[in-house]
Amino acid sequence: MNLSVFGVKWPVTTSMIFLAAILLGAFAWTQLGVDLMPDFEIPVVSIITTYSGCGPQEMETSVTEPIEESVSTVENVDEITSTSLEGISMVTVKFDWGVDLADVTNDIRDKLDLVARRLPDNADKPYIFKFNTSMIPVCMMSVSAEESWDKLDKITDRKIIDALKRINGVATAIQIGGDKRGVLVDLDRERLQATGITGNQIVNALYRQNIDNPGGTIKQGQFEYLCRTPGKFTHVDDLKSVVLATKPGVVRLGDVAEVRDGYLEKSTEFFINGKRGIGIMVQKQSGANTVTVADRVKKALPAIQADLPPDVKVEIIMDTSDFIKSTIKNLTNAVLLGGIAVFFVIFFFLRDIRGSLVVCTTIPTSLILTFLFMYIAGYTLNQISLSSLAIAIGMVVDNAIVILDNIKRYLERGVSSRESAISGAVEMGTSVMASTMTTIVIFLPIIFTTGITNIMFGQLAMIITMALSASLISALMLTPMLCSRLLKPAAVGSSGAIIAKPGFLDRVEGVYEKLLKRIIANRWKAVGGLIVIFVLSFGLMKLVGIDYMPVQDQGRITIKYELPVGTRFEVTGDFGRKIEAIVKERVPELKTLVLRYGKATGQGGAMSGSRNFSYTGQVSIALVPKDQRQRGVKEIIEDIRPEIEKIPGIIVNFDSGDPMANMMGGGGAGFTLNLYGYDLKTGMEWANQLKQALVNVPGLKDLEINQDLAQPELQVVVDREKASTLGFNVSDIGSTIETYISGNSTVKYQEGGDEYDVVVRLRPEDRDKITDLSQIPLISPTGQVVRLENVAEIKNEFGPTSVSRSEQERYIQITGQIYGRGSGDISADAAKVVDSIPVPPGFTWRFAGNEEQRQESFVVLFQAALLGCILVYMVMASQFESLLAPFIIAFSIPFGFIGAMLLLILVGSRVSIVSLLAFLILIGIVVNNGIVLISYINTLIRRKIPLNEALLMAGKSRLRPILSTTATTILGMMPMALSTGEGSEVWVPMGMSVIGGLLVSTLMTLFLMPVIYSLFSRWLVPARQISRLEAN
Repeated sequence: MNLSVFGVKWPVTTSMIFLAAILLGAFAWTQLGVDLMPDFEIPVVSIITTYSGCGPQEMETSVTEPIEESVSTVENVDEITSTSLEGISMVTVKFDWGVDLADVTNDIRDKLDLVARRLPDNADKPYIFKFNTSMIPVCMMSVSAEESWDKLDKITDRKIIDALKRINGVATAIQIGGDKRGVLVDLDRERLQATGITGNQIVNALYRQNIDNPGGTIKQGQFEYLCRTPGKFTHVDDLKSVVLATKPGVVRLGDVAEVRDGYLEKSTEFFINGKRGIGIMVQKQSGANTVTVADRVKKALPAIQADLPPDVKVEIIMDTSDFIKSTIKNLTNAVLLGGIAVFFVIFFFLRDIRGSLVVCTTIPTSLILTFLFMYIAGYTLNQISLSSLAIAIGMVVDNAIVILDNIKRYLERGVSSRESAISGAVEMGTSVMASTMTTIVIFLPIIFTTGITNIMFGQLAMIITMALSASLISALMLTPMLCSRLLKPAAVGSSGAIIAKPGFLDRVEGVYEKLLKRIIANRWKAVGGLIVIFVLSFGLMKLVGIDYMPVQDQGRITIKYELPVGTRFEVTGDFGRKIEAIVKERVPELKTLVLRYGKATGQGGAMSGSRNFSYTGQVSIALVPKDQRQRGVKEIIEDIRPEIEKIPGIIVNFDSGDPMANMMGGGGAGFTLNLYGYDLKTGMEWANQLKQALVNVPGLKDLEINQDLAQPELQVVVDREKASTLGFNVSDIGSTIETYISGNSTVKYQEGGDEYDVVVRLRPEDRDKITDLSQIPLISPTGQVVRLENVAEIKNEFGPTSVSRSEQERYIQITGQIYGRGSGDISADAAKVVDSIPVPPGFTWRFAGNEEQRQESFVVLFQAALLGCILVYMVMASQFESLLAPFIIAFSIPFGFIGAMLLLILVGSRVSIVSLLAFLILIGIVVNNGIVLISYINTLIRRKIPLNEALLMAGKSRLRPILSTTATTILGMMPMALSTGEGSEVWVPMGMSVIGGLLVSTLMTLFLMPVIYSLFSRWLVPARQISRLEAN
């Protein structure tokens, strides 16, 4: 049975079906989580290996290369990149989209087990972590104290971080900064030389004396006794009495070293609003909801604070959920305002409250049914899903408007309500299904894409598809039923007509009819003008910029700064405080100011990447919410940039702080250029030439090279012959130097359930100067004391700060930030600059990061658009049973793109993957008006109406439904397009593109499509009607 017939004949059953669905959908809506973006998994796995004291080039050959070779054999690997730093190797494996990360991670773990024997003995075991959106911190916390500072590290770890980890949904809490307690064994060089004891002997002695040994069990009588030898140190003073030698006399550790309970050598500092403290970065579990986790953390904070000493203060300095809540609130308001605007538009055209309510029931019905689908599919309320609803809000009423408009025509002729509802709905059923299908099929290719395109828009395509499907069912089933119960027939032209045309629309129809008649009479001039406009529109591409993804103003600015290579971290802190002073003076919108400098260690250090040194730091700025400030992030950056760049000897880089865009694009850099080649010296010379030339590219700022060959090194070149004669080898000498200078922390000291490093190294006064290195004592197997200078030459050299590789090939990276122009335009200009400078032999180059992602995404979207156009054509060809009619309708599509670009230019936006999606949506929308118009022209011609008369009658008759459906779509999207709140940078270009495209394509449909039809009527109209048409 036809849905419309069923709905009218069984009104109670129909009402119950929709009410049940609405109840389930309303419950589903209350259960939906809230997040910034859809939950997704990035197919990237990183392998981090630490090897204390190892230089970047040695790290590359001894650790990075073996790991790269082993993991390259894993299936579905797309790309392997690596960074080798001092003491750290980070190998990043990018897989094809759609792989099961759990499976490939297990494969990588198996490969690492096999390669472990090839790694240096002193290298730590590689550990693996997977990239995902949970890596974006839920919140950042600060811990400060006065009297309790000495104990703050332990308090933070035991009472704050442990409590945070117990919160449901929290994956981990990472500590940043703080003084780390340790047991310091400061060796006296002269005493070591006098006693003939080496640093490695001391480490071995401590290790052997600091162990609990099991001894088995002894059974006696009825009892069984466990036998063990407790040997762990119970007090720091226990270490002093450890015997190191007995001949010629007893030598204890306290005789050759100062043993004290203190703090490990500091390499990084963390300040909050000018006050020294400790930072805590809270990350959520994969799949957990950001807002929910953040709320739980804030709820647990009072209890955590109550358990701390009075002077210890914990506060949240950055909360990701605040931006998410504001963004979702803005989008929700856009949806509600769009719905209200749609109602008033419908009422304006219908001038009947009952008819308007009938149509508008489609909005809540469709949306609530969509919520039910979202719940079943596991979606959340996020930017993408709510943008989808904002786009759909004006489209879901289109079918109901067309159905209602046809039903009212029967009612105006006096047909009964029941028969009018059935006949009007059945007659237009095929048309509304076809028009809905043209919109739905345009989204099908997106659903089946992979990568960033699917992450960004796969959910959008599914939600709009479900909303339109729900609106179609509602229009075919619920709308006729409501019309049959609420609307009454009336005599044609009587004052009681169900829908009375307002005088304004009468005048609009009259003007439209005159204009259309004139255009048809001058059809060739109209076509000529059309061609001219189309040709001139190609110039628009030069005016509208090309970008990858709009960057959101999240109220954060990160200022990364760098001093000359080798600068001590204490000096780096002084420069950071100068930047702080400038920010405090020039940024009244400031909310929180965080300064972090120096070389981070542990997991935080490994994750910091290639710019994690004693001479680097960053100032993180959190601003008040967007609605409380007059300036955007970019304006503030441009205000403080000149003052900061005046600081002598400093290199700065500004980042506007969109972590999601950074993770999905270029890691924070808007511009990325990779230079591939083995010779680092030649590569750096080329990179410096390019950097100086790229400075002249308009809009490209903060250029930075990720490589530096100015890292000062003291290279100990061993004379192998002399060393062998005295009983030494290179390995023994290197190990001794490492212990004395860097320190050995193999031994651990336990107290109160905590474990602390025991660091064995020379005392500071014996290792502060370069000349101290040559005086290091070496003890031969025969007990002879030899100074290092007697078996080795110490050279002052310079080496690389890091070595980066991609696909097992070295590369140097130039990055920069983009201001005021599109990334596509910047890349085009940069390519010309690169081409103008000779490429050294053995080197190649290509763009990476955002530009690489943009090109890939644009290709995917163009492919989806092409496939979507083919599917739309197939739907229209099936409806009209004609291969030519769809081409007539398709003439409006290019002009929709022209309108979209015009409006983007007017509002200062650029073509990005967001606006490209809007172009894709336009393809499905703009043809709907054409379908309605061409369908009615065909109907009139089948009634043997003369061609020109049919064109005029169809245009005038379809004017109101076309204008009303276009107006509902445009005004439904207007609140989203005009939004200025948080997150608006993403959806404003989408809304503007659809609005501009619809405005121009609707004019094209109303005025020029009848002309195009008349030109091709010979092939569109059956042959037996041609002579009759020509006669008229």
